[in-house]
Amino acid sequence: MAQIILLVLGIFYVFKRPKLKRLTGAEFPGVPSSGFEEWRKLELASIDIFLWATWGLAVIGTIVAFALASMLAQSGEAVIVCYCLIFLSGLILSAIKGSKAAKLRKSLGIQWPLK
Repeated sequence: MAQIILLVLGIFYVFKRPKLKRLTGAEFPGVPSSGFEEWRKLELASIDIFLWATWGLAVIGTIVAFALASMLAQSGEAVIVCYCLIFLSGLILSAIKGSKAAKLRKSLGIQWPLK
């Protein structure tokens, strides 16, 4: 159930990512360009990791899980544990990057998304 919710949340990130990618420092004249680029890279990394942890793992993990389960009848539990560990690790790493990006955004005074 949680993964379905995260897959749906991923839709918002898919639409948010291109807008973030197109942003330039010129749209934020009071922000130093190096700080802006650092924030944007952190924000993009957070989104990318989140999408890989949710959508990527859903597709790749499902294929790998079926392949392993068919090859090794006893490996079902191990596959589920590995799947969950990778999923949670991705979410945690995404949250760390996102938190750093949010702190940097706040300290630089970046107001995003643009109204």
